[in-house]
Amino acid sequence: MDIVGRLNVPVICGESGGLAIPAFQVVELLRALPGEWEEWAGRDDSGLDPETTSALADLVRQLADQIDLACIEIASEVE
Repeated sequence: MDIVGRLNVPVICGESGGLAIPAFQVVELLRALPGEWEEWAGRDDSGLDPETTSALADLVRQLADQIDLACIEIASEVE
C-alpha cells in the first residue's frame, strides 16, 4: 500500500484547555481519505470489499460537506 503523505496540522489550545484544529484542515483530511480507501479497495490483494469501501467513502464525504456547510453558516452569522 502507498504511504499517505504527512499532514501538518496546527493544534490550538482553547480557553477550557481542550485542543482544537482548524475546520478546513479536518475537511481536507476527510476529503483525502475516501480516495485512498477506494484506491486500496481496487487492488486485488487488499482484502477490502469495494462496495463497502465506497459506501463508507460516501459517508465520510458527506460528513466533510456537513462540516463545510456548518462553518459557512457560522461565518455568515458572524458577518
